[in-house]
Parts: sequence; C-alpha cells; structure tokens
Amino acid sequence: MLHAEEQKELFWALLLDGRPLQDLKMLNLLGFDWSARDDAGRTLMVCHIEKALAQPKDRFEDALNCIEWLIRSGVRVGQKCTGGESTVWSESDKAGTIIRVKCKGLNAISFVQSYREKMHEKGTVWRDEVAFLDKVMSRFAAASNAMAAGPRVSIHEGIATLWEKSLAAKDSHDLTMETADGLVTAHAHMLKAASSVVTAMLESPMKEGKAQRIEVKDTPSKAVSLFVEILYTCS
Repeated sequence: MLHAEEQKELFWALLLDGRPLQDLKMLNLLGFDWSARDDAGRTLMVCHIEKALAQPKDRFEDALNCIEWLIRSGVRVGQKCTGGESTVWSESDKAGTIIRVKCKGLNAISFVQSYREKMHEKGTVWRDEVAFLDKVMSRFAAASNAMAAGPRVSIHEGIATLWEKSLAAKDSHDLTMETADGLVTAHAHMLKAASSVVTAMLESPMKEGKAQRIEVKDTPSKAVSLFVEILYTCS
C-alpha cells in the first residue's frame, strides 16, 4: 500500500500523463493540497487543461468530468500560476499550428481565454479544441455555482421590489452579454457576486475584462434575460 506522499506523487504523475478520471479517483488523497503547483509554477487545473488539449478528441468528455471533480475536491479556478509555459500543436503541421502561452499570472479562466483567442487566430484547424474550451468555461461556471449554492431563505417583499427596480434601471447597466439573437445587459457587480468565474473573466486583461462584455452566442436572449432576472430577484 502506498504512503500518503507516494499517493500524492502518483496523482501528479497520472494528471500530467492525462490519465482518465477513474484512475485519479482510485487514489487516497486525504489531506492533499489542492492549491499545489507543478515545478514550473502551473496550477493543477492549468496542467489538466493543457494535457487535455494534447489528447485525442474522444477524451474531451472525460477531461470535462475531471474538471468538475477537481473543483468539487478543492481546486480553485481563480488560483494564478507563478510561472511556466504551455505549448500545443497539431501533429499534421507543427510549424503552422504551434501555440505558446506564458502561464505566469494567469488563472485557469484567463488561461482558457488566452488559448481560445490564439486558436481563433489560427483558423479552423483548432475548431474542435475551441469548442472544447467553450465547454470548459461552462463546466467552470456550473461547478462553481453548485459549490456556492445554499439553502433558500425568505426576504421582505420590499427588498425584492428594490432589486427589481435595480434590474429595470438599464441606463446604469455596465455589462453586456452577446447572446444568439441580441444583447442583454446587467450590472457587472451582480454577476461577479454570483460567480467567481465571471469575476475572473471581468477582472482579467483579456477582451472580456477590457470591454466588460461576455459572449454567450449559443444561448438565446430570452434564456439569458431569465437567468439575470432570477439572479436579481431570486424568484
């Protein structure tokens, strides 16, 4: 039977080798430091996503499930790397497809955003990987919101009315969401208070942070508007 330190060493080896989630779950990780970084300074989540990008596309779903498991186990998507570099390329054309991302100062969210932007610039060769990274962001949000969910409580009707008026005051909205069929606006601080993922996006140096604009182009405006209304009124 492996000792605790050996279990942790094996975990890192399996993670960096891109082994399936079921292999990681077999280890006894009691007391494991989920804020640990690799020798280069990259976080657990960044290491996992980088390895997933280099794997066959039929492994993407397992990688997404592993992301949820890592977050539930204690990994923070907002934790920043202190160093390191990430590199991916297509075996069919390394010179024409290679992408490098400096990891220092990036968290898992800004790391994903950086890769998405660079892959978009390379054209359709990275189409499947961009779609995977879009799903990664969705899993970040879903897992983080599930962790933050708490019991429902009653509030005075007057408080709910105040929040409804705040939602209706569109001239003070400072965040724009681009949906599949139009724009939806809200107060950035409301979404940031509800999600650490949104906070990291809007406070990052990437285009979302600079423009205070989020793309959700695979979702209709009615669905996003309903989400915003529920966020404000909790109804």
